[in-house]
Amino acid sequence: MRRVLDATRVLLEEFSGLTKGDRAQVEGALEKVKRAEGDVMTLRAALIRELGQVGTLLVNREDLLRAAFAVEDIFGHINGVAFRMSQLPKASVKNKKYRESINALLGLLIDGISKLNESIRALSINPDQSIQMAAQVQQIESSIDNDYREAVAVVMKTATNVKELITVKEVVESIEDCADAMLDASDASTILALGL
Repeated sequence: MRRVLDATRVLLEEFSGLTKGDRAQVEGALEKVKRAEGDVMTLRAALIRELGQVGTLLVNREDLLRAAFAVEDIFGHINGVAFRMSQLPKASVKNKKYRESINALLGLLIDGISKLNESIRALSINPDQSIQMAAQVQQIESSIDNDYREAVAVVMKTATNVKELITVKEVVESIEDCADAMLDASDASTILALGL
């Protein structure tokens, strides 16, 4: 989960590079996301091996795997956000309304993933606290939904051409999809917490 949080923070770094026109920073951010994805895949394989060795001693191993897969699923969405942002035209990035909308969505996404990280870390210490954190993740996801709708409305009203409409809408939509995956992982961690 920590690697997912780190990769989410890199999205803000990438967007900052886009706004400054620093292509090297954008490429570096994309590379960091790819490396983090490789780490997560390696960790998943190690988790599956360890759960296989434990065998039937762990009653809720299916719930644990479901939560791990849900966390890994967030990564596919993070990759999608990173790629779509890298395709934004300079004119779109310089548009203050788009920049503010995307920055707000990314900030909320980082907050939500951070709370999800805390929720998952709390599983081994205090499952009740994990459930409370999961409720906070749900609130943040709801805020992302609202901001996403507002951002789409802004894009629909202010886009000067079809390319701009499609590219900016794809970016905000991919952030919202990532938030949905975050909520799925939060739900999976809640199920796991209830079984502890």
